Amino acid sequence: MILPAGTAISREHMAATLHSLTRKLGVRAGQSVVLLGAPERWCAKFEAEVDALLEDVKVARQLRPAFDTVVMFVDCLADLEDRICPVTERLPPDGQVWVAWRSRRAADVSEEVVRRIGLTAGMSVTRASSIDTVWTGVRLVVTPENRDALAYRLAAPPRRARRATRPPQFSGAGSALAAARARRRS
Repeated sequence: MILPAGTAISREHMAATLHSLTRKLGVRAGQSVVLLGAPERWCAKFEAEVDALLEDVKVARQLRPAFDTVVMFVDCLADLEDRICPVTERLPPDGQVWVAWRSRRAADVSEEVVRRIGLTAGMSVTRASSIDTVWTGVRLVVTPENRDALAYRLAAPPRRARRATRPPQFSGAGSALAAARARRRS
């Protein structure tokens, strides 16, 4: 359902939609969602639904440092291979990645291919679904065995402690002059 610009959707109408995009994709209030390579019409539909149903959801179209869900649209295997590494490198341990491809086009992307690529990245497929009439998607999440290994991504980087410096030790005839010069430099 594509809406003309300026059309308002009531919460009741959107909540009555059993197969809403946010529900299918597992997006909840307070999350951050990144749409990569998404068609403009699909983005408009998704953003309208987020505005109507959920509160405090941030939707971006470029990869951000912090996110909960990525929906990545690909047309070919090369596109998937180019995009999957930057996404998985930044993925939090409890995050999810949806890989979507056109379902009615003969392409080299399929559920089996996405599953294999996800396994090599330490992820597993937890759900396969038709996202809408054009796109089919697979959800990848980090496997439980790898979540502990990626937990460092959630922690703040450690602060480096400054090493204490010792005051210069001077002795001899010109030590008072040398000490005065050292104080002026610091």
